[in-house]
Amino acid sequence: MALIVKALTPKKFKDDVFRKEIFITAKTTARDIRNDFQKTVSTWERKPKFEMIVAVGPNSIDIYVGTDDEIYGYVDRGTKEHIIQPKKPGGVLAFKSQYKPKTIPNMIGSRSGGSSGNTVFASWVIHPGTKARNFDKVIQKKWTPIYKRRMEQAISRANKKSGHSYN
Repeated sequence: MALIVKALTPKKFKDDVFRKEIFITAKTTARDIRNDFQKTVSTWERKPKFEMIVAVGPNSIDIYVGTDDEIYGYVDRGTKEHIIQPKKPGGVLAFKSQYKPKTIPNMIGSRSGGSSGNTVFASWVIHPGTKARNFDKVIQKKWTPIYKRRMEQAISRANKKSGHSYN
């Protein structure tokens, strides 16, 4: 009985196919994440701009979606109790007596709300603070498993396109 041994030579690895699939998936996911951030300000009059950065390196895939908007930061992270005074010395604050927040902690979205009621005048006020909305944490929790699944699918597609798939 003769034994014939034949060497198996794998196909050349096509890293450009993998890089393209991974980049497209990361960019699509970043857009979807940005859409969720935009939902958090959909009813705001002054909407912050959300930037999106996608970078695929040799050892990492980085997605950044965020804003440097100061007010958004106050809403997202919350504020402590603080004193509010008029900008001009001797000035007076004027504001409505009631307020309904447009956002809810730990929820992606925005609803109608804002100031209402009688106008109140004061030389200063103690603001009770703002409860953190945690938009970034909620969005990250939502998107982490989706992103993982999408990347696994991208690698599977790249395997097939490059000829390295067993299927």
